[in-house]
Amino acid sequence: MKAKEIMNPDVIYEELPSTRESVLELFKKYGISAVPVLKDGKLAGIVTRKDILRKIDEDQLALLMTPDPTYISPDVDIKEVIHILNTTHFRRLPVVDGDELVGIITVRDIVKVLAERNVEIPIKEYVRNSTASVWEETPLNVAGEMMRIANAEACPVLDSDAKVVGIIDEKILLTESLIEDFIESREYASSSDSDDNWAWEGIRDYSVKYFEVSVLKLPKDPVKKFMKTPVFANPQTSVSKVAKEMISNDLDYLPVLDFNERFVGMISDKDLLGAFEQVEI
Repeated sequence: MKAKEIMNPDVIYEELPSTRESVLELFKKYGISAVPVLKDGKLAGIVTRKDILRKIDEDQLALLMTPDPTYISPDVDIKEVIHILNTTHFRRLPVVDGDELVGIITVRDIVKVLAERNVEIPIKEYVRNSTASVWEETPLNVAGEMMRIANAEACPVLDSDAKVVGIIDEKILLTESLIEDFIESREYASSSDSDDNWAWEGIRDYSVKYFEVSVLKLPKDPVKKFMKTPVFANPQTSVSKVAKEMISNDLDYLPVLDFNERFVGMISDKDLLGAFEQVEI
């Protein structure tokens, strides 16, 4: 199977010159978290939500984007695509034919292939058994810091009976509204006459470092207000069934419970890519 067989040819992109505001509008309009950037019709970079937060004082897209991104050709074998995704932090790869951007492949596109195949391999060997968890009354800003410390991209939310009742992930923490709120607060404070507005004492109560992100304003409301309703799997659930659940429910992670309904780990969409080593494609 080649990249061109599963890539999305209808690529949402931005062109230089452009601004942060224009990119954020694309993120919100299409519900995406990254776009390729073109200059004179050729791929010049890629910009993500994290790029915007890393450079919170920058407005010009040319300085926000990651230049010269990794890309693939339409005829690359899908197993090479999977290898790149599994050995990097990337969740998407632009597809370039000559100098022309002709498509994009995401982790979700590859998981769709697994959902369509009858892959009866159980997920137990792909489950992450070590993960952070939070109580449903934990403030979101505290949960974000706990996830940062644990280097967790998602974690289950437990109720007072220690039952998994939800899930929070990076998408929830990095929503467009939070980005915009933070940018507005930052620009308002930066325009003030006081030199002390952005001293540590002034920002520590509402700012949290999150992964590579510079600074992100997170609300102190309990995580139960933001969490996603979980869809569960067990260690014997098949790869295809989990893939179908992820696609139909727009989820990147599923909590995994044992037969006594106790939490045993998490499985992500990228974890499922390992199944391709045992599947004929």
